[in-house]
Amino acid sequence: MEKQFTIPPLRPATTMKKAPEPGPFGVLDTMRVGLVDQRSEITPKHPLEQSELFYELNQHHIKLGMANSISGSALPLTIQAERASAARIGRLPGVKSSYLHLEVFTGMDEDLSIEDVFDVPSPWEEGPQHSRCNATA
Repeated sequence: MEKQFTIPPLRPATTMKKAPEPGPFGVLDTMRVGLVDQRSEITPKHPLEQSELFYELNQHHIKLGMANSISGSALPLTIQAERASAARIGRLPGVKSSYLHLEVFTGMDEDLSIEDVFDVPSPWEEGPQHSRCNATA
């Protein structure tokens, strides 16, 4: 079974959502569905919005497709295996992992994003470590 890696199209397919169906009395159940803007649900979204939602995934597929066309299917399979193993590496239970290996592998370690500036505080900044250990004992 050979897995094909192709470069995705630059223009994503537009998908139209179906309007929410009315309840048993002929009106929308706003308690379950919420307030719905009918126009935004029926009309297709701008192609750039759809493209921006999946930008990183599209870039990853483009790189895999280029690697497949240059050196065959062994390189994309190796890249996917390395990425999957980097995503599985974690710390001990209860301690949030930073996924540094995955960030270095994808090149995200060099980017300065909003999460780097306004990230949640570290577990040891919330309170002393020994007080949390003594509370569970």
